[in-house]
Parts: sequence; structure tokens; C-alpha cells
Amino acid sequence: MKVRERMALYGAETLSNRELLSVLLGGVNTNQVAQNVMDSLPHKNIYDLSEMDVLDLNKIDGIGKRNAEILYAAVELGRRLHKERVKLYAPDFSTPRAVADYVMEDMRCLTQEEFRAALLTCKNQLITVKTLTKGTINASLAKSREVFKMALQYNAAAVILVHNHPSGDPAPSRDDISVTQKIFQAGQVMEIPVLDHIIIGDGTFTSLCELGYI
Repeated sequence: MKVRERMALYGAETLSNRELLSVLLGGVNTNQVAQNVMDSLPHKNIYDLSEMDVLDLNKIDGIGKRNAEILYAAVELGRRLHKERVKLYAPDFSTPRAVADYVMEDMRCLTQEEFRAALLTCKNQLITVKTLTKGTINASLAKSREVFKMALQYNAAAVILVHNHPSGDPAPSRDDISVTQKIFQAGQVMEIPVLDHIIIGDGTFTSLCELGYI
């Protein structure tokens, strides 16, 4: 029985990663190209695809430009599906885990630090997430007024700060703690509370509120 027929009869979950790739990839020798994709993954883990762009995929033997674009788009769809699922099943940001789950797939693989602000309603429901700076956490302090400018613009009742560590280790640095406390104090003056600062690592996170820093 062919792979596509088996998928139609028994569901996509019954297929191996290589078989799923062969369904996505068009042209001749799809099984071999799918195997080439699997062999090219640095850690031999399908998650490695999320860290590859079109140029990376295009280097895989036999894949071709069109298939590289299809695969890249499929990974992005998966990332967006994850985010939509989080929206449906974690509609508010009442816990650090809910915040981390929402941003994890976007931020865990970034190659430089990004500092973002999650703007919330009075019931801790998400209004939007805005990127403030890209670079070191110190650079974000100069942009702290932007946090509250955006909060006022979106009529937000509270803010949660989020940034990533490209190293994959979410342990806070002295600068992380210092910047957080200064923005927290500014929030008290503005009467727009900073509820937490979540640091994103590679599949892990740290809450500065849970650690007692705010």
C-alpha cells in the first residue's frame, strides 16, 4: 500500500517522519529525497527543521528550490498552529507557563536577544505582544518608556516582559535583574504594573517573579 493511501485510510499519525516528508515533497525519488532531509538534520531530530531557512533546505541533495520552499512553509504553518492552539487553550496570561508556551516556538531558536512586551487586559488576557529591541538586554532599558507608551496606546492594564537567551540557558543575568527592577519601578509610577519577566531558553524558561526579583 502506498504511503498516501495508508495516510488516507489510517491517518497521518501512523506515518514515520520520513514518510510524512515524502508526502510533502513532489517530483521523482521522493523517498530518497525525504531520507536525504532526515540525514541532513544536525541532531537527527525533526525539530531541527524549525531552525533551518530556505537557503539551508536548498542545500539538501535533490530537494530543489520548490520543495525547499514547501517544506519551509510547512514548518511555519506548524509553528502558527501551535500558537493558535495556545490561544485557544490558554486564553489568559495568569501563569508564567502560559506566557512561555505562547512565545516559546517563536523565541527559542532566535540567534540574538529580543526584548518583548506582552500587553494585558485587567483580566490578564493578551491584547498583543510587541518587540521593543533586538540586541543586549541593556539596550532595552533606553526603550523602557516604549513599554508604557505602547501600554497606553493599547489601553493595557498590565505588562509582562519577555526576552530570550540565545545560549538556551534561561538563568537571569545581573543585567536582566537590574533592568527588570527598573522597569518594574517605572510601572509602579505609571500605575501599569509589570507582573513578570519571562526569560526564554531552549524549551525552558525562567520567571523572575517566581524567583522573587519583582
